[in-house]
Amino acid sequence: MNIHPLKVEREKHGWSRARLAEILGVSVQTVMRWEQGRTTPYPHYREQLCNLFGKNTRELGLLAQEDTGAEANKLGNSVALSLSSAQANSPTGPMPRAGTTQSLTGRGTLLQQVKEWLTTGNENNLARIALKGLPGVGKTAIAIALATDQQVQAHFSDGILWVGLGPEPNVLGLLIHWGKLLGIEPAEVENAESPEDWIRILHATIGSRRMLLIIDDAWNGEDALTFQVGGKNCVYLLTTRHPQVAFTFAQEGTITVPELTETDGLALLARFVPQVVSRENTIARALVRAVGGLPLALVQIGRHLENILRPAQPQRLRTALAQLQDAGKRLSLEPSNSVLTPSLTPALTPFKGAPLSVQRTIAISDRALSKQAHAALSALAIFPAKPNSFSEEAALAVCQLPVDVLDELWDAGLLESDGPGRYSLHTTIADYALNLGNAPLAHGW
Repeated sequence: MNIHPLKVEREKHGWSRARLAEILGVSVQTVMRWEQGRTTPYPHYREQLCNLFGKNTRELGLLAQEDTGAEANKLGNSVALSLSSAQANSPTGPMPRAGTTQSLTGRGTLLQQVKEWLTTGNENNLARIALKGLPGVGKTAIAIALATDQQVQAHFSDGILWVGLGPEPNVLGLLIHWGKLLGIEPAEVENAESPEDWIRILHATIGSRRMLLIIDDAWNGEDALTFQVGGKNCVYLLTTRHPQVAFTFAQEGTITVPELTETDGLALLARFVPQVVSRENTIARALVRAVGGLPLALVQIGRHLENILRPAQPQRLRTALAQLQDAGKRLSLEPSNSVLTPSLTPALTPFKGAPLSVQRTIAISDRALSKQAHAALSALAIFPAKPNSFSEEAALAVCQLPVDVLDELWDAGLLESDGPGRYSLHTTIADYALNLGNAPLAHGW
């Protein structure tokens, strides 16, 4: 019977399995599986074992079944799998497997900034970057564009992992999914029901690999930090609608994703209905202003008008444009070809099977509010929307509630700070608040 080279070296040093396990920070059972050839140590532990015994991986019998080239291909396939659902469900439509970050309207400068931060993050102590912004502003679309950029993929040559969280993520299930993508079987984990054990083995598996880990739609800092499982060569990109989550995770690495300018908003509309933008330019500009340059709202309007134009009947277009003057109609647009699904954004699970509208996107945050904060949001809609602002004193006078409710609305990403003691509401959020009485969604506190 052949004795495993690792066992031979361990016994030469006079070490028990328990002693070697203690040195490496693993279980005795893990060492036993290595020595029996049932499993192969992950890169982090292979490196430690080679250093301990002064041998290479071949001499210690630690080569995986596949050669390193096959292992890289396996990880590359995992990355493709991890990105496939995100790409297919981008709010701006399916994106190329690899390309450049110039495909998003009005986001060229922002994308270039984030791209530079990602590729120089470890050098400049910016290994954690957070994109924060309004619901529907396109944070996920930006993350997808970066993840599918050729230069970004080339820089993170060992792969890209993606996770979508939402308000109530199945943290253990998502960690297990990452493990599956990296070739980890539950049987190899000491306690497969323990998130902490999965975090440890993910960290060990990634080791010194250069990877980009994308944490999309984070709702609290604790969940986001749970997925910080990479090594020293990894960089993290987080997206969130909650400012405090962004600051907790990334601090100085936080970037606010703004709404589109009027010019860029028109350009986005023109991607769907160029004839409307050219022939009905005044109305098109008014629509862009009416939704405050919010990309999701413009995409929904564009797709709606695109469908209206298919029969090429002028009267249908005039009727549709007239209807879009109503804020309730704009908020509730739910095109049949909407590509966002609950599988990408767990935050949508209260509305399973329902296409995503701006109203539903905002309602997800509204449902998480306290009764007082919900009442305050409704009351604050009396003020003119952004770019106008109002004072804290005026807000409290209107709400007749403690100042804490303003903090809660800010934490939820529904109320924006406009300088010391001043706040503003985005147009779509103000319209949502004004239409609360007509909204079909029950809040069910």
